Amino acid sequence: MTPDLQAGGAIDRAKRSAPPRRRWLLPAVAALVVSGLAIWVTLSWADPPTTGRGTGDAVIQQYAVAERVDLADFEGALLDGTNFSSADMAGRVAVYNVWGSWCVPCRTEAPDLIRVAEEYADDVSFVGINVRDGLDAAQAFERRLAVPYPSLRAEDSDRALLAFGSSVAVAAVPTTVVVDRAGGIAARIVGPTTYSTLKALLDEVVTEAGEPRPRSGPHGR
Repeated sequence: MTPDLQAGGAIDRAKRSAPPRRRWLLPAVAALVVSGLAIWVTLSWADPPTTGRGTGDAVIQQYAVAERVDLADFEGALLDGTNFSSADMAGRVAVYNVWGSWCVPCRTEAPDLIRVAEEYADDVSFVGINVRDGLDAAQAFERRLAVPYPSLRAEDSDRALLAFGSSVAVAAVPTTVVVDRAGGIAARIVGPTTYSTLKALLDEVVTEAGEPRPRSGPHGR
């Protein structure tokens, strides 16, 4: 047998012994499609936002009055040692900001939060929720930036975050949540907020004038 024929035979044997790509390619593609659908369904059922949009590094979600779920009551100690109860916010629009001194986006958004808090001081109560910080580090952060509103200590943050249900993820720092006068979660910003974003959200909630809505238990129960 000539060398050419020997080479041709070897190639034919190699082709016959190679596993057909379609046998593993099609199941792999199908698995990816199923995984994608599962993720989409999970995200779709996680919350019923009226509108959602992204701005830079943040995701903003607003909830129609009838779709809002109530914030559960929680209590804790503030950085200055005094006690805080979310029940004291009843009848006022409130903004809760989850932050940490170690969080770079938290430092970036702080001047905008402070500016909005000062401009809306007559109509809106601001409260910070400090996470994963020592007391000294958290207090130094607030002193350095002259934050005008109180913040819960990190040791009480777990209890506070549970009150927000799925509206606040433990790992999502910073997160800002707007609560209406009736105690319903009206909007959330996952990621650093800006002056214009937060101002626009508050303008809508402040001017709602206590629109009636069906009362729901905490987290829709």
